[in-house]
Formats: sequence, C-alpha cells, structure tokens
Amino acid sequence: MTSVVQFRMDSNDKEMLEAMLKDMGLDLGTAFRMFAAKVIKTGEIPFSISSNIDPDTIWTKEDEKAYKKALKELENGESISHEELKRKLGI
Repeated sequence: MTSVVQFRMDSNDKEMLEAMLKDMGLDLGTAFRMFAAKVIKTGEIPFSISSNIDPDTIWTKEDEKAYKKALKELENGESISHEELKRKLGI
C-alpha cells in the first residue's frame, strides 16, 4: 500500500531542485523515496548525490519574467548605457 505525502516549499527552490534532479536522472518523487528509504535503513540523514549544474545558471520563472521585462525596456529605448549609469551614480 502507498500513501500520498504533500509538503510546501519555495517555488523557486522547487524549480532548481527539479532541474538538478533531472540532470541526475531522477524526479522529485524518486529522490524523496530514496531519501526516506535510506533514513529508515540507517537511522540517520544519508548520502551525497551531486549535480553538475551550477545553481546560479538555472533560470526560474521569476528570472525569465525579469529578463523579458528588461529586454522589452531595452527594445523600447527605456534603458541607459553602462557609462551613463556610472555618470549618474558619480562613479
């Protein structure tokens, strides 16, 4: 018999986790079943599995939205150059 387990987590963390697990050939459910089985067997927090994905390279939906907004502003001439920004900031 199986049971359904639900929990809440930050949506950006979930996106990043799913991308890393996919790189390892796992889905979220499989990863947590592996975790649970190991905890039950050993009585301690278990193993180390690593991903080759740099977390800083994963784009969340929020990142994508900000990028599209910035690109649209750039295309509409609503942006300033790096030099102009430095000048305005007195750098």
